[in-house]
Amino acid sequence: MSSQWVIRIALTDAESLAPLRLTRGLEVAEKEAFIWVRGPGNDEKVERLVRALPAVARYEVTGGNRLRNLESLIPAETLPALNWQPVSTWLRVKMPSVNPAATQSGLPAVSIRIVRSTHERSIALLLTSLAEWRDFALNAPEIRLRQLRFAVDGAGNVVVRGKPLPPLPGRQFVLHGNVAVQAGFAWEPAVSADVLSRQLGLATDALALFRENGTFSRIEAEQFVPATRSAIRETAEGFVTS
Repeated sequence: MSSQWVIRIALTDAESLAPLRLTRGLEVAEKEAFIWVRGPGNDEKVERLVRALPAVARYEVTGGNRLRNLESLIPAETLPALNWQPVSTWLRVKMPSVNPAATQSGLPAVSIRIVRSTHERSIALLLTSLAEWRDFALNAPEIRLRQLRFAVDGAGNVVVRGKPLPPLPGRQFVLHGNVAVQAGFAWEPAVSADVLSRQLGLATDALALFRENGTFSRIEAEQFVPATRSAIRETAEGFVTS
């Protein structure tokens, strides 16, 4: 890519941008059914990630905001006026609450209820606030963070996974396969986690996080990022500036 580039992807492929969420220097804009992404071309690591995106068009930006499709020799389009913003601000990790009854897995519907449980299991995940997570991470030893990964939603809720989990206020969850349920609760009827996962349409490496009210959050594997101080700081700064 040149020192200035732009790509265009379908809005339906927005999740493909998740690996770029904490990449500095990239900007994103929406227009109709497309997402535009732009950035400098002097970072080979970023270029490899960008080349892997399902772009419908890739451009070099020339003088006067003219666009040269990389499959052409002559600039033939003009970059439209767009409302650009940092990818870290635009692409919040989304963890929408979903009613299990609304899933479309093709399996017979199972009406799941979350009920109290006396079975004890080890805690695998923590749901806490971004402020608590940031304050902990910026003061914790690097070796303490090395075993952790985290995902953040648009409301500033953080899911932390790994061992040992940080001693922060929040909700704790136990893990059954790729289905997590709040500690002290279980689901009824007691179908296996594998059956429930298939009914929810979960990918093998995705995660469903059930709350006590029966709703759950779907978290894709790429939404978890390593718990480095820089990643946590940039995530927190993105919320402050947005």
